[in-house]
Amino acid sequence: MKYSEKDLKYRKTIAFFTSALITFVVIGVLFYMIGFVPYYVDGTEANTDFSTRLVKLSQYGFDSESIVALSSLPQLGEEASTDRSSVESAKSTVIAEPERILINGVDIDLPVLNPESTNIAVLDEALLHGTVRYPGSARLGEDGNLFIFGHSSGLPVVRNQMFKAFNRLPELEEGDVITVIGGGFEYVYRVTAIRLTDVDEALVDLSQKNRKKLTISTCNSFGAKSERWVVEADFVGSYESNV
Repeated sequence: MKYSEKDLKYRKTIAFFTSALITFVVIGVLFYMIGFVPYYVDGTEANTDFSTRLVKLSQYGFDSESIVALSSLPQLGEEASTDRSSVESAKSTVIAEPERILINGVDIDLPVLNPESTNIAVLDEALLHGTVRYPGSARLGEDGNLFIFGHSSGLPVVRNQMFKAFNRLPELEEGDVITVIGGGFEYVYRVTAIRLTDVDEALVDLSQKNRKKLTISTCNSFGAKSERWVVEADFVGSYESNV
């Protein structure tokens, strides 16, 4: 079947615009997967201070000093062979900032940074170099909720491996062991819950001062951009580090 010159021009035009549209969509998806967007899921700009994002929470009676909304965080793109009896009988240790997190069951061994500001730009910069302890959350050896978060990415190749820091976090199961190192001691936690939640609904409670707890969060790199994985673990004990 022969086409007229007019038909051929029309078909070439359609093919060009179709190709351009597909290219645009593919590039957009790639940027979307690594969190390369100027706005966050709650509609605020990337350099918006955390206090601005908590205005909505105050309407529901939440204390902004003891609640962290996961939507306030930056876009987040081998079980330890510890003898439980020796850990539980270990002596009390000094309070220290976390320096390293180990989850042997899923091959996670990463540095933990401790920025002092909740400003999104500051947290974003810290995430390029490791996982991050949320400012104001508990420190090691301190009663309260230690909150650590990091990136995940669904891209097969990334220039900075910290974008894949917590890729395997969803593989954890209840009872798995997490070790956090700091101040010359190893602090052991046992996983009690793993859940997938929406970023606009998830809150991390920092007000619990009657027990030591660890909460870890990362994005769901293979699901909706608004989803977050949250892992909760209870403190088991601590001992001097030989790492």
